Amino acid sequence: MDKVDGNFDFKSSTYSEVAQLVDVAERVILERGIRFTPQSVLHKLFADARKLDRDWRDSSRSPSLVTGINSVYAEKIARIVTDLIDAPGVEEALQRIAGSDINLSHRLKSQGKDALWELSLLTTLLRKQISAELVDPPDIVVELQMGSYAIACKKIYELKSLFSRLRDGAKQISKSGSPGVIALNIDDLLPGDHILTSQSPKVALDILSRETKSFFQENFAAFDRVREKSCLDGVLISASTISDITETSTRLNLTTSFNFYPFRNEGLGRARFLGLVRELSPAEVIEAYPSRFIVHQ
Repeated sequence: MDKVDGNFDFKSSTYSEVAQLVDVAERVILERGIRFTPQSVLHKLFADARKLDRDWRDSSRSPSLVTGINSVYAEKIARIVTDLIDAPGVEEALQRIAGSDINLSHRLKSQGKDALWELSLLTTLLRKQISAELVDPPDIVVELQMGSYAIACKKIYELKSLFSRLRDGAKQISKSGSPGVIALNIDDLLPGDHILTSQSPKVALDILSRETKSFFQENFAAFDRVREKSCLDGVLISASTISDITETSTRLNLTTSFNFYPFRNEGLGRARFLGLVRELSPAEVIEAYPSRFIVHQ
């Protein structure tokens, strides 16, 4: 199996912009009738984003590292919520996010983090102007030129469950009646207390992508056991981590890589897989890098 590699997008917001974004996201959550209490982890993350903005404007205060990290996570969640302001069928996922331990630094299994992975991928697709919606099964269905394409979203918390998660994802795609891919998130296999340090967003992305590649190679046997499923064209592996990037205005950022691994060397399955890749990346990237593809956001 080869790997498909490419471009990245990077956004760096000011602390004031993040605080304003959090305010909008909180209004959206309440307007949708989502239960959102002051005791929730999400409420704490949003509060820390506002606190960081206040502390940054007050030169007598020194923001804590935890507050800064929580603000990064708050921005990620708030941006997803506001991007999906008019999206149908996302209330259940939003409720799971609002009512669970959604602290992304904690390496604990969480229905909220499972839901966040689904909505994070959904917003990535929608930002690229790809027609996509939540459908069960599999989890997400996108409309490509070749027709409906299924995406089963799986988040893994321990290596011993990798094959079972891949197997379950393949079953979800089979039940959907459409071919597709498994979208596997491995954030919780990375150190929760680690900050990736780099000079630029691209360097941070390259480091994270190498980690993802190593994960795939070291666990190739698990992927190989599901690759012959006729409905399954390949796998997307996503990894995110807090990064300290020296050339950005806000030093703490969230670096996310998407690595795609096709299961077919030729034929319709490979064409479908690369069709999804092309939708997520400019055409010139695919032509320049026919064997590798990464998206950074």
